[in-house]
Amino acid sequence: MRFARLWAAVAALLIAGTALAGCGSSSTGNSDPSTSKGTIVVASPQCAHCLAMTLLTDKVPGYDVKVEQFGTLTGLAASLAAGKIDVGQIDYTGLVSMIDKGLPLVAISGQVNGGSDFVVSPSVDLDPDDWAAFKDLVLQRKAEGKKFKIASEFGSVQDIELRLQLPEKGIDANQDVEFVNVPYQGMAQALQNGSVDAAIPVQPIAATITNSKIGVHFAYPYDQAAGDLTNVVVVNKDWLAKNPDRIEAVMQGMNTLVPDLSTPQGQKDWAAAVEKYTGTSSADTTTALAQLKPDIAMPFSQIKAIAHAMYEQNLISTDLSVATLKEHIDYGPLSQATGKTPAELGAGS
Repeated sequence: MRFARLWAAVAALLIAGTALAGCGSSSTGNSDPSTSKGTIVVASPQCAHCLAMTLLTDKVPGYDVKVEQFGTLTGLAASLAAGKIDVGQIDYTGLVSMIDKGLPLVAISGQVNGGSDFVVSPSVDLDPDDWAAFKDLVLQRKAEGKKFKIASEFGSVQDIELRLQLPEKGIDANQDVEFVNVPYQGMAQALQNGSVDAAIPVQPIAATITNSKIGVHFAYPYDQAAGDLTNVVVVNKDWLAKNPDRIEAVMQGMNTLVPDLSTPQGQKDWAAAVEKYTGTSSADTTTALAQLKPDIAMPFSQIKAIAHAMYEQNLISTDLSVATLKEHIDYGPLSQATGKTPAELGAGS
């Protein structure tokens, strides 16, 4: 399966310590160089919720923060392992896959959840959330030898969410429908030219598709074990052990950033970042941000559910134990920064 091959490639790169190209634009805090304790390099992919990380630059006490965007999680993860970046923001499916490969990454904070929208072509006559009608259509198309085609970027959190949700609605994700590997940027065209019947894009691409009527919202794919769990902040185990002061500063920054994202000014700054780095219109950005949920917690029960569901879907090789997962999730720095107990931050949920 392509998902497994993708993360096998990541594993090889991490083990080799080889960084990939693919880094995009960056922004840096404005700390006084004479008083700065140094620079911390933070990286994220280019999506609406991920770009909230660009607002971290002035929220990490004592340090200059340089933020870089990557076009692929493969490049981000490889650069993290190679020491090219210090802190990375990825998704939970990526985290589980990396743990399955035995890679030396540790999750230290939640960030933003949500951001997935299952959309259908305007030619598909379905009411939103009418899964019974959707199942009937899928099975009818299968009987006719014309499987319902869904554009999905393989290995993404949106891809996994939908693959996990379909069985909850009585649909075999491997047998009843056909997933077509389409990058997010190509999903609108695939819907327009009729090569697919539906798509599962990330924000803000989903907002552009629905606002332009290229696709119609059908459902949010959160009725499954993973819920709407999306983004997590990770560091290399070695960097975590050697840089307690920097970890503490980053966690203080995250504790300021994440709650701020829900304020009017935070929403304004976040929208400006999305428009700056993606070129998304103001209207589409507004739609996108309304579907996102800032949350610093890391709910362990959901992470475990993701891992088990991914194993059942043959997306990882091992049914990861609680002990193995906990080796890669550290609630300590987040607890210290927030004043909340690990249980309150998700360790006991």
